[in-house]
Amino acid sequence: MNDINFDLKTSESKNLGQVFKSYTKYWPFIAASVIACLVLVFLYLRYLSQNQYEINSTIYLKSISSGKNTGDIEDFRDFGLIKSSHSLEDEIGIITSSSIMEEVITKNLLNINFYAKGNIKDVEVYGEEVPIQILIDENADNVPYNQFIDLTFLDETTYQLNTEYEEQKISSTHAFGETINTKFGTFTILKKSEINEIASYKPLKFELTDKEQLVSKYLGNLSVYPDNDTGSLLRMTFISTHKIKGEDILSKLIDTYIERTIKYENELAENTIKIIDNRLKLLSGEIENVEKSVVDFKTRNVVTDVSSNADTYIQQANDYKEKASDYQSQINILSQIEQTLLEGSIENSIGGGFSINDRTLTDQISNYNTTLLERQNLSQSAVTSNPMIVKLDATLSNLRKSILQNVQSAKNGLSLAQRSLQDNANRYDAQLARVPGMEKKLLDISRDKSTKEGLYLYLLQKREEEVLSLAAPASSTRVINQPKSGIYPISPNKKLTYLAGLLIGLFLPISTIYFKNTLNTKISSVEEINNLTQTPVVGEIPRHSGAKLIVTRQDEREEQSQTLELFRLLRFNLEYLKKDKKNQTLLITSSIKGEGKTFIAANLALSLASIGEKVALLSLDLRQPSLMRYFNLDEKLGITDFIIKKGIDKEALFQHYNDIPNLKLMGAGMVVGQISTTLMHERIGVLINELKQDFDRVIIDTAPIGLVSDAYAINPYVDSTIYVVRNNFTKKEHIRIVDNIYNNGKLNNCMILLNETEPKEAYN
Repeated sequence: MNDINFDLKTSESKNLGQVFKSYTKYWPFIAASVIACLVLVFLYLRYLSQNQYEINSTIYLKSISSGKNTGDIEDFRDFGLIKSSHSLEDEIGIITSSSIMEEVITKNLLNINFYAKGNIKDVEVYGEEVPIQILIDENADNVPYNQFIDLTFLDETTYQLNTEYEEQKISSTHAFGETINTKFGTFTILKKSEINEIASYKPLKFELTDKEQLVSKYLGNLSVYPDNDTGSLLRMTFISTHKIKGEDILSKLIDTYIERTIKYENELAENTIKIIDNRLKLLSGEIENVEKSVVDFKTRNVVTDVSSNADTYIQQANDYKEKASDYQSQINILSQIEQTLLEGSIENSIGGGFSINDRTLTDQISNYNTTLLERQNLSQSAVTSNPMIVKLDATLSNLRKSILQNVQSAKNGLSLAQRSLQDNANRYDAQLARVPGMEKKLLDISRDKSTKEGLYLYLLQKREEEVLSLAAPASSTRVINQPKSGIYPISPNKKLTYLAGLLIGLFLPISTIYFKNTLNTKISSVEEINNLTQTPVVGEIPRHSGAKLIVTRQDEREEQSQTLELFRLLRFNLEYLKKDKKNQTLLITSSIKGEGKTFIAANLALSLASIGEKVALLSLDLRQPSLMRYFNLDEKLGITDFIIKKGIDKEALFQHYNDIPNLKLMGAGMVVGQISTTLMHERIGVLINELKQDFDRVIIDTAPIGLVSDAYAINPYVDSTIYVVRNNFTKKEHIRIVDNIYNNGKLNNCMILLNETEPKEAYN
């Protein structure tokens, strides 16, 4: 149960004021740490750190789809001539590609870095600050990567090189423009044409950096991201240790990207023109084939224009049919005449109302009818045998035969002509029936021809547009904000660095103190005691240098001793904390040897005696008695003699210290074997009771209770117990002993006294 109480107490949190107080006592250490860290920050910013500047630029992509043509480029994509899927992410990937950065480095010789030599650190120089140009053969086997070479200008034409290569110092003098072949590379140093008085320039040093390493470094310092969520603006940032150099790198990067974009778009246009030319050639042949098929079709079908020919076919067919109808009418008339001639007698006339197109036949019929009329007139006045009638009958018979022959001949001719006309009409009807098919076929051919001609004209137009785009190249990228460096460096941030230094300066000592206190297993303050146990603290005695005894003479100026003042406060607290009517018998003990219990007992006795109390100081630490040595007294007869040797008067056991009559000391006495048994002897009670009758205070110095149980033997005769704990000496775990004693009442009125605390500022 005692252990549980102890653990609960150790887990309680400290008051913030106490925590703050526990750290403020180390303020010189904390202040020194803060000052040291701030000085280190100053030295770092002044001599070691490199300022880093942020260079910003904004570019606008006119079209993030594809190409740069003036026409509708989407139509080309529909034809499959251009296959691309540009987007902001694609362009960012292109800009941040290693090939573009490597081209920028190679073209502008950015892998050669120049530094102006300083007393403490070298400063990078660039551009107009560098009066020379270096051409290095990077194809050689001994390329001097990461090799620093010092360069000193001797005069307007010569310079000196100094370096250390393979642990050998190398120095040589050369002229500007001279090719230098050395162990550490082959290169040429040229003086810039606009530089005069180069000898006035300070010495430089330069190094060649591997391009792959530099590309990786620069790309790590480059950031490209969309400026907004919906637009086509790209923001570019680059981190550089040199403002002008950083601006040049970002500017050259944008220029290289634009040049590559134009080159790509020109190559795209040239390839498009080639594709169009090839397609035009194919289309030209296809159009010729279509035109030839039209000619062959019209030739094969004997048509020029299907629509007009159809009208002709209809007209011709109708004409032939009309003529055939006319011929049929003539045939019908001739058939009627033929029937009349075949069936009638000679006396019957042939109808003259018929319209016959044959003039000869018409004349014969007319002559026949005239002759018949003459015979009829003659027969009215003559007989049949009349020669005139016979002659007329012969004539009529001949005419009938001739007319019949002519009718039959004409009828046959008309029938042949009618059949010919009908055949022609049928032929035109057949031609007319083929017209829809010919129209469809010709329409298909015409549609194919129109499609190819339209595509041919379209490709010709696009070809001209591509030719114009090549004649006047323009990039799809526009620089909105030129690369510009910020006024102040982004790194190191001096304010934040100093703040970090201040925080580190506070953190290091505070953390050191914290871990020191955390790892410290020893008591260091009254607050720790209060947190570890419920046992009351009667006071604390500061560290005292000098004599073991604080008071040696009554005429000493005691008010100047802080320790003495605290012993006086201890006297007051003993009266304040007493449970009985009087703290007459005081037991002084501790956990282990060395905590100062004998020192406290001796000086408490002197302090009480100095105010006039009669004090008896007993040395009951029978195992290692040391009380008498504090007073420079010998161990004569003592307590063990009183216990063992009967008849010894206690007055004979007392010794006096200097001229303090009301302080008497009693030593341990002779050495005995059974100490615990001796302390439990009844003579101890007799001695203490007799002393309580003769003295105002009886102070007992006993053995450490954490090692032996001697103090428990004399507890029945004790009014109060002072348990001495030594600052930075007594372990915290030893407080368990006193906590157990207090909670279980093993020692009467137990109180803790903290010894050897840090001296406090005295009130004068």
